[in-house]
Amino acid sequence: MKDFSSLQNLGCFYYLLEMSPRFSELNKVRVKCPQSGEWEGYVIASQFRDGRWIYKVSLTEDPKTSETFDNWYPEESLELTK
Repeated sequence: MKDFSSLQNLGCFYYLLEMSPRFSELNKVRVKCPQSGEWEGYVIASQFRDGRWIYKVSLTEDPKTSETFDNWYPEESLELTK
């Protein structure tokens, strides 16, 4: 077990937590986009860019079909669905 008694170690620990993506691949998410409304889809990739996480989400326009489109969204536009 690591010793987190020093502030330096705690700082590194919190930094690593910030560097981890909030959503994992295949998490089902709701995308809230002011321009196009709300969508549900699945995270298929994540990338840390310009100091924040962005996620590629596969969205379905019509749940009755298998046609999807993929788009990148910032973390603040997503929420986990159940």
